[in-house]
Amino acid sequence: MIGKMVSLGFDLATLPARMTYRGTRAMLTMPGDIEQVLAEVRGASDEVAREIQALLNSVDAEMSQKAAHLNPQQKQQAAELALGAAEQHLSMAAINMLRALWLTVDSSRQLERDADGVIIEHDGPAR
Repeated sequence: MIGKMVSLGFDLATLPARMTYRGTRAMLTMPGDIEQVLAEVRGASDEVAREIQALLNSVDAEMSQKAAHLNPQQKQQAAELALGAAEQHLSMAAINMLRALWLTVDSSRQLERDADGVIIEHDGPAR
């Protein structure tokens, strides 16, 4: 009886691992499913590559038209201005992401109320 209970306990304890192993083995032995997943990944990768190429072509056409009249020195100055603007935008984007993260974390905290604190209530619309 004790042997059966130990055996049953072992079987139950190892059941999730055995099911995972069998499921993984079954998935790997089905070449159609793996090929389908790889085909979907390739398709998504190709779509991203096409979108990036279209974006590059668009920027190239736009900048060729806008900067056609500039000499190399003026193009260099414009590049430096564009890099400065990009740096400011990226810095602000990073700060805004940190602010959003802080607000998200802070909003999930329980607000503590001080028993001696003053609560200001507002009646009517703000002016």
